Order: sequence, then structure tokens, then C-alpha cells
Amino acid sequence: MNNALDLAGIGIGPFNLSLAAVSEKNSALRAHFFDEKPLFQWHSEIIFPDSDMQTAFLKDLVTGVDPTSPYSYLNYLVQNGLFHSFMNTNRNVVTRKEFELYCRWVTQQMSEKLSFNCRIETLDYDGKLFTIGTKTKNFKAKNICVGTGISPKIPAFAETHIGKDFFHAKSEFLKNLDARNKRIVIIGGGQTGVEIFRNALKGKWGCAKSVTIISSRPNLEPLDESAFTNEYFSPNYADDFFTINTQLKIKIVDYQKLSSDGNTPSYLQSLYNDLYYSQNVEKSPVNFKILPFRRLESARKNNKYYELCLTNHFTQKKERLYADVVILCTGFENSVPKFINSIRHLIQFDENDSFRINKDFSIQWEGHSDNKIFAQNFSRYEHGIFEPQTSLMAWRSAVITNAVSQKQVYQIKNFVPNFLSYDCVK
Repeated sequence: MNNALDLAGIGIGPFNLSLAAVSEKNSALRAHFFDEKPLFQWHSEIIFPDSDMQTAFLKDLVTGVDPTSPYSYLNYLVQNGLFHSFMNTNRNVVTRKEFELYCRWVTQQMSEKLSFNCRIETLDYDGKLFTIGTKTKNFKAKNICVGTGISPKIPAFAETHIGKDFFHAKSEFLKNLDARNKRIVIIGGGQTGVEIFRNALKGKWGCAKSVTIISSRPNLEPLDESAFTNEYFSPNYADDFFTINTQLKIKIVDYQKLSSDGNTPSYLQSLYNDLYYSQNVEKSPVNFKILPFRRLESARKNNKYYELCLTNHFTQKKERLYADVVILCTGFENSVPKFINSIRHLIQFDENDSFRINKDFSIQWEGHSDNKIFAQNFSRYEHGIFEPQTSLMAWRSAVITNAVSQKQVYQIKNFVPNFLSYDCVK
């Protein structure tokens, strides 16, 4: 890599791995991707045997724009002798563990363009090229793509309590949890929360005394995965959505929340069946409670247990709950990576201190037009509800590949029309 790269990707999660795979169609493009982890990992702390993807397996790293790519999920199955057995499972989705193994296989197929154990610590720009620096080496690049992923969202009042008995689900503390004869309280009724609730009831971490899940939502809300709703996750809708008023975008995305952040309906049914059997047939000694429409307001440590103060939005009353272990399933957030600070003065931010993003997923900034900073999963309220999801990652990778290549490597428009039409009637 003596010459400047055309594209340097910072972070190797599913989104930048998709970009690495999709961009290979332009054989003249010099691209390399960097990650501080030792190998590909995708929320490994919260992958359980019953954790399924919420998108069809054909919405993999590449198939949406290039079904002939050697990096497709179908080719992964064929190359590993799994195709016929997998087809006999008659599944449309795969487990998250299977998806992680597929992504690791892809990294092995393109190892020459991926550098793990390689933390990017500095970023500079001289008006013509970016220089990204590790502890041992610098790399020049014409364009960069930030795909550094998400970090756990922890309520401010909880920060002082973080430790082996009070922690976010995405942490080593969950792996080492000892739940035996303890009161377990899970905060958050999304997919991660219900999966931990179910696995705790099954004794994954030992037989608990009680397991309680608290959700701010009025119920354990199901994912809306109906056909018309799924048109939100299409290039046509993304194009239409990008053109509308910013304040309207925020309202629409918030309204669409359950098309992205709901619980898999089949999983909720299985959980309900488990609870019925546990309570009414097995007569399990483990007490369980599902407490919706509540918000955890504060927590206080009393000797060896925690006193949790809740607001019940159904009764409009305050409640107290006691726990030996508190597991936060409070979601994730994007944060601007620290290495951006050196060029922050050149970048345009919105009122929420988030990147202003162009239609091709590049950041609005004052650098030369030949040099672009792309960002993946930083544009939910600009491009649409699909942005944090894997559904359109192959298409987004094609958009970025075209922009970096400065030519049409992929067809990213002219799809057959959606059935829902939002544009002006003609």
C-alpha cells in the first residue's frame, strides 16, 4: 500500500464488511479496512442459541446488488457443504450466530484487504489526502468510510453503579453472570431484553430466585414485518424519504419505530408458551414478572441489593423494586469517534451534534470535493428507518462504491415501483 488508497474503511462491522465485499466489483479500486478487534465480532455477548436475525438471509452483505458475488450467503452455504441441509430447515431467517459465522468466513476470503488488531488513533487531512495513523504505521487515502459501530446506552443515574451486578447487556459481565438464587431485574422490553428474560428463566446462568423485565412501552411490542411496512426498507422509499422536510422526517421515523425495533412475533409467541408451561404445568419455583408501561427513574445501592424507583405510567404512581442483579437492555447509541476531532472544524453538524449527511452517505464538510468522508449508520433521521438495519446494507454499499468510483459500478435506481406511492400524483 505504498500508493494512496481510494478508500479506507475504519471499523469492520457488517456495514463496512459489506462495503469491502461490494466494492470489489470495481477491480481498479484500492480499498483497505481497519478494526481494533482481533477478528470479526457482532454483539457476541448477546447472541443466544434462540437469537434470530430479523431480516431474510438473502439480505446479506451483497446479494441485494450482486447475487453472483462470491461473498453471498448462498455461496457460503455451498462452499461449506451446508446448502442442502440448510434448505431442509425451510427457514427464511438465520440465527445471529450463523450470520456472525458467515461474516467471519467472508473476512477470511478477503484477508488481504482487512486489517484486524489495528486501531486507528489519528486522522489528518492536508487538502488532498487523508492520513490515518495506527501506533506503528500511517496510511494515505483519498476517501474514508466511518463504520465504527454503536456503543451501549447507559442512563446517567446508572453510570456509578456499573459493575458485575449492575451492567449493560453488551458486556463481559453478562457472560460471567451468576444468577443462582438471585432476584434478576431486566430493564428494557426490546428484543435483547426479552431474549435475556427467556434465557434467565431457562436457567442459562443458574436458577434464579426471580426474574423481572421492565419496559417503558405499553406492552412487549411486536416487530411490524408486514409486506407494506417492509416497503420502508426499499431503495425507492429511501429516495423519496431523503427529499422531504427534516422535521417531518423525525416524526415519520419515530412513528415507524416498531418496524425496526419491535420484538420478533414468533419469539414472543414462544416466550408466551414457555411462560404458560412454566406457570401452569411445570409449576416452576422461579417467580417471574413482566412490568410494562414503567420507567426506571433511579437506583440506589443498599448493602448487597439495589432499590429501584419506577414510574408506572398506567397507574400514574411511583413503585419500588428490589434486585440483586440489574441488567440494562437500554439500547445503543452512535457517537462521533474521537479520531474525528482533528478535522472536526471542517465538518458540518446538525443541532443534535450529528453529522449532516449527503444522499450518497458522505458527510457535509469543507474539504476538497475529490475527498469524501462516508459514514454508515449515522443517518437514521436523514435517510430513514432502514439506516441502522442490515436490510439495505448491500444497496448502501453500492451507493458508496459508485460515489468513490465516480462512475456507475452498480445499478442503484430504476427499480420497479413500490405499491405505496408518496410522490405527487401525476
